[in-house]
Amino acid sequence: MARDHDISNMPRGFVWDLADYIPDRRGAKLECRGPWSYFSTPAFAGVPWGGKHAAFRAGTKLLIGAGGNLYDVNLTTGAAASLGAVPASFQNGILLRDRVYFADSTGAAVPKVVTNPSGTLTLGSIHASGPKATVIGAYKERLIAAGVPSPGDPGIVYFSPLETTGTAPNVGPLAAWDAKSVIGTTRAVTMLYPMAAQILVFHDGSIERIRGSIPPASNIDSDMYVDTFSSQLGCSDPASVVPWQENVCFANPLGVFLTDGSTIRSLTDQGGISDLWRQAYGLKKTGTQVHAAVFRDLLFVTLLTNWGTSTPDEQRPITLVCDLNDRTWIRFRNIHATAYVDSEIGTEEVWWGVDASVPSLGSNQIAKLSPTLFGPTEYDPELGIPTAPDAVDGNGLPVLGRIRTGWIKLGPEGVKRMRHVYVSHLTQANPSNKAGVYQIGYRLSPFPHLDSMSLGTLPAAPRYKRNRLRIDRRSYGIQVDVTQVLPVYVSRLYDIAIDMWAQDRGKL
Repeated sequence: MARDHDISNMPRGFVWDLADYIPDRRGAKLECRGPWSYFSTPAFAGVPWGGKHAAFRAGTKLLIGAGGNLYDVNLTTGAAASLGAVPASFQNGILLRDRVYFADSTGAAVPKVVTNPSGTLTLGSIHASGPKATVIGAYKERLIAAGVPSPGDPGIVYFSPLETTGTAPNVGPLAAWDAKSVIGTTRAVTMLYPMAAQILVFHDGSIERIRGSIPPASNIDSDMYVDTFSSQLGCSDPASVVPWQENVCFANPLGVFLTDGSTIRSLTDQGGISDLWRQAYGLKKTGTQVHAAVFRDLLFVTLLTNWGTSTPDEQRPITLVCDLNDRTWIRFRNIHATAYVDSEIGTEEVWWGVDASVPSLGSNQIAKLSPTLFGPTEYDPELGIPTAPDAVDGNGLPVLGRIRTGWIKLGPEGVKRMRHVYVSHLTQANPSNKAGVYQIGYRLSPFPHLDSMSLGTLPAAPRYKRNRLRIDRRSYGIQVDVTQVLPVYVSRLYDIAIDMWAQDRGKL
């Protein structure tokens, strides 16, 4: 999907819009994503804002923060039990040794800590001398913290004692903090991201780096120093800062970026959706931030908007998905994530918080991301047609894919006679002969937002089938829409073709 190019001269292999279809999945050029369902029960007492899939020594736990509480969610049943009050955080929890830390987004209190001695979760706080930080991280056996609000200095980065410091159980961040173990930066810190040999310090509009391994402390010589990484790009959305391999992704109003700590690349520019991104960011709901996660080399980025049941499609919350290997983008509808929590160990998974701002279309629960990418497999019509459930998300909305091509001239400049549109697909539904599954439309002029003219509908086909719809129009080029209007079990598109021939190029 690309929107930054001339619609009449799209790069090969790109389309103008691709919603809820995933390219190159299980032998098809396009396969509609699978439906999601609620995982946690019952609903939380507030909006999910983050959490941590924590690999404690006594056993792995899924911690989810929602409203003003922290919940222990059973990884098998999804049953949620409150652990106590934990203020909402800008970011997911940080695991250091065998403890998980959560910062207070308001900076009203020192970070909370969750321990799991002998399999029993316990909730507490770091030492009272610690900073009332809004963002935290873990670097070389220390908890780092920043963003302390006024009257403190939001530009200072604080370093906790080492994990070997103190007397058990009050060791590391639970021991007294050294008031001199700090480093000042030039602006208010919006996020910290530790890398192998440096700490990226994000500000709104710039990025700095703290390099070295020994932080300042009383009677200790430090080798740490601060330098400028970028004076043009920053990040004000901490939840958008996520790792991928040895890189870090982050978002701001200008786009989505990838850095290895020495260079920065724009994923939105490389993927041709910078115009779409800026338009979507302009609709971002006040008081929310961009949320991101990486799942199987796919970067999921969600922007929440103010919306209702009558809000147009592209003004609703949007989840953009980037294939980080080839830098191409698609978009998913009806995945309005208020948080993403990725797995720490075991089978790769991402849990996401469902937006409940429209009560009839959401509940304060979490869902898994994997079913959307690994939906149902097709059945064999030769063995009989089973009762296959059509794809409907957990909030009751059907999964309906859509593709809109660029405006294609189909040869040198000149008038062509457009005869037919051909669509090759495999569409399995319940019942198998469901009629009117796809609405096929076209445009003869290159206007991306002009309503298309309808050619008709196509029914489901449990086996591979090529359907033909008649156009019989003269034009210089054509744009084709394939819009799914009814939910089905499996929807796969293989080819869209035009039957045409060129007329005398001297004719107008």
